[in-house]
Amino acid sequence: MKTRSSGSRRAAPPARPRIVSSELVRSRFDEIHDAVARRAYEIFERRGREDGHHEDDWRQAESELLYPLAVTVADVGDALTVAAAVPGFDPADVEVCVEPRCVTIAGQRRSGDAGEHRTRMFRAVELPEDVAVSDVLAAVEDGVVELTLRKAADAEATPPG
Repeated sequence: MKTRSSGSRRAAPPARPRIVSSELVRSRFDEIHDAVARRAYEIFERRGREDGHHEDDWRQAESELLYPLAVTVADVGDALTVAAAVPGFDPADVEVCVEPRCVTIAGQRRSGDAGEHRTRMFRAVELPEDVAVSDVLAAVEDGVVELTLRKAADAEATPPG
């Protein structure tokens, strides 16, 4: 009988975010926009409906409802890498949409005893050049989403269909 020593354990493969369609991302954006608009209106009402502060109300609502998602993009020769810190988000709750010139990272986590509080994230990042939308390596490890996107020729950058 063979036994495996503790030093020969294989590391578990990194968790993967869900790759989703642009239609689902648009739906998520609409949901987030509506939630921010409702919260901005609550702030406006709480202040006594005083005009002239709509941009401040909107920014405050965004800061209360959205996790600030910092993203870096690097050119690594024949590919682009995209990294975003998403601490506290379960990999299954992270959604990624890749389009020829844009990557969108979205997700939400629930907290509180009954899961009543939601923290959402949403960030669309313009890419410096076209990528092959069907050739994406994606992982979430140690609270970081990392994408490797192969650069594409013009013909490859357009999704089939």
